[in-house]
Amino acid sequence: MRYKILFVLLTFAWLSGCGSTSEVVRDKPGDIFEGKDAKEVVKQARDYHDKGEFETAAIGYQKSADEGVAVAQNNLGVMYYEGRGVTQDLTQAVNWFRKAADQGLVDAQFNIAQMYHAGKGIEQDIEQATQWYRKAAEQGDIRALSRLGEISETHLAAHQAFFEVKQEIKEEADNGDVKAQTTLGNLYYHGNGVIADFTKAMQWFQKAADQNDAQAQYYLGLMYYKGEGIFQDYPQAGHWFRKAAKQDYPPAQSGLGQIYYEGKGVEQHFEEAIYWTRKAAELGLADAQNNLGMMYYKGEGVPKDLSVAYQWVALAEAQGNQDAIEGRNFLVKELSVDELAKGERLMREWALKHPNSVISY
Repeated sequence: MRYKILFVLLTFAWLSGCGSTSEVVRDKPGDIFEGKDAKEVVKQARDYHDKGEFETAAIGYQKSADEGVAVAQNNLGVMYYEGRGVTQDLTQAVNWFRKAADQGLVDAQFNIAQMYHAGKGIEQDIEQATQWYRKAAEQGDIRALSRLGEISETHLAAHQAFFEVKQEIKEEADNGDVKAQTTLGNLYYHGNGVIADFTKAMQWFQKAADQNDAQAQYYLGLMYYKGEGIFQDYPQAGHWFRKAAKQDYPPAQSGLGQIYYEGKGVEQHFEEAIYWTRKAAELGLADAQNNLGMMYYKGEGVPKDLSVAYQWVALAEAQGNQDAIEGRNFLVKELSVDELAKGERLMREWALKHPNSVISY
């Protein structure tokens, strides 16, 4: 299997609850982080990162990382991986991921597993990747468990680890753990490490959805929408999409927007379609960004605006969305020079204000 590592798989961590110095220069005049608690510095650094002030963010992450804050160590690792605010250095990325992973931070455990898996910044080592995927999976990380499932077909150690972790998750799910129930639903839906089984997937998603888990509610809606493992039922699809959408789950918001756009199970309503699609687009979902752009192009639910259409389609294209790649090429031919320039400016401004709005589900 060809393996591809993407930024969206290298996860920034949030601070919950309340090494040697690298090339990041910290001792600047008027250092805004001076004298502050390390955990407070992490939160402030994240704010600077979200505003696109990467060098300042890196200074803050470095300061807290040197003081042993796992979240800062992980986030600094991502910045080294990307080359934002610091010179790109995959070896340094691995170094900081490892420090955070050793402290039990699940995002860092997943990240360093990815690096070992892909051989980025360190020699490829599937056994090490398996060990770190397992650690993350044992903390309930569905991405890590899915990776174990993918490589279990060709690597005995991964197969054994996947089997053991899956058994643990099954026991937790049987005891009513909502995260474990959603995890099992995902495994059976996607066929990661197990034979895909829509009936079993729906059973586990239903249990978790009844406990108000947004991801499970979304997948129930998707299965009703597609008729997977059950008769197609658009009103039920809309029902479950809405429950998850109200919890700000972007794929569900996009799905609900699609239902209103198509008029399936509800009266067709472009304004409602725009409302929900925009919510998902602003949270970074590429499919929603592309759909929103095309609605601006057609003037459906909003006044027609080719520059804004280009803005959203280009944002989706930057995430590798295939429909958006075609859509952007089409819009380039349709827009005037001034409209295209405005669209490019709007796209850059939005991306600068929302540097982390790149998500994958």
